[in-house]
Amino acid sequence: MNSSLDPSVNGQTSKECEICHAEDWKYTCPRCLIHTCSVPCVKKHKLDTQCSGERDKTAYVPLKSYNESTMMNDYTYLEDVSRQSDNLTRARRELTSKNMKLKLRQLHKQANYLGIKYFSLPVGMTRNTKNQSNYNQKSRQIYWTIEVNFYRNNEKNHYLEHGFPGNRPFHDFFHNMLFSETPRGKDSFSIMRHELKYFIDAGLEQFRVALKKEKAPRGEFVDVTGILDMSFLDTLRGETVVEYPTFYVWLKDDPQPSEILSLEEKRVLIRPLKRSHEEVDHEKEQDEKRLKMDNEENKTDDTEEGELDEESKVDELEEEESKVDELEEEEEEEEEEEEESRIDELDELEEESSDVKDKENTSE
Repeated sequence: MNSSLDPSVNGQTSKECEICHAEDWKYTCPRCLIHTCSVPCVKKHKLDTQCSGERDKTAYVPLKSYNESTMMNDYTYLEDVSRQSDNLTRARRELTSKNMKLKLRQLHKQANYLGIKYFSLPVGMTRNTKNQSNYNQKSRQIYWTIEVNFYRNNEKNHYLEHGFPGNRPFHDFFHNMLFSETPRGKDSFSIMRHELKYFIDAGLEQFRVALKKEKAPRGEFVDVTGILDMSFLDTLRGETVVEYPTFYVWLKDDPQPSEILSLEEKRVLIRPLKRSHEEVDHEKEQDEKRLKMDNEENKTDDTEEGELDEESKVDELEEEESKVDELEEEEEEEEEEEEESRIDELDELEEESSDVKDKENTSE
């Protein structure tokens, strides 16, 4: 409290209202300690001085004026700050959880769409915590976390790489990791390449690569060596993935790792279980070309009308599909923007709370 504003402290013993000076005062402003006699005087005081009428919880109080009442006010204030901080932390945790659930749902949906049986573990488990696989809506691409184990004489070098795009050939993953002069990523590639010099000297052509089968008997693997030049999605299509895929690598002239009890050849699907957006668009283009070629070969008056009808139907279907895609994208973008705005609001509230704490520490 600012005791300099209290009339009794300044030697003023008059009981008259400090606004109208006509009646005895009945009320004291909690903020500036002005004495008033009525509601009109209270309103006039607030209007003239722009006073909020609320007690300044962080106002400086001289030690000689500090009493039990002041201490209780300070205690209550600290409890309020602590409660607000806990509420903000809880709200941020809930928002983060909702945002993560939304992203995880998108990842599941896209992976299953591409023919990958994708599963997640409960939050907090080691594999779940390490996983950074995500679906990027703008590029319509899954960026994978990949676990890779290099074996030599049953000694294992274990690495976890993040952010590999699913549309890239799988051999690009090893090229970036071991052979590229300008590797992408945040890992210490110099240390990694020193540890894997044996594999680098042998060359990628000598690698044997196997994918660990999930939700299968122990020791079952799939040999994917023959499809390293295909996209990473082709490697995973038809397989089961728990959080992120795990691969074992050894050289062709070396013995097979003892952990591999069963090794089967990867069966490349002639037709994907579920097609990607790019494949659907490509197939549409091919269908349109075939339709135009057929129409050009049979140019008659009657067939020309039929051609126009068929083309218009194709155009209408394409427009409807594009509108549906746009609506889905807009809805997902709106959800993400709402989550981001709410997180920003929480950040601002946290900053205000920290400012109040700093102000209190300074006054002390």
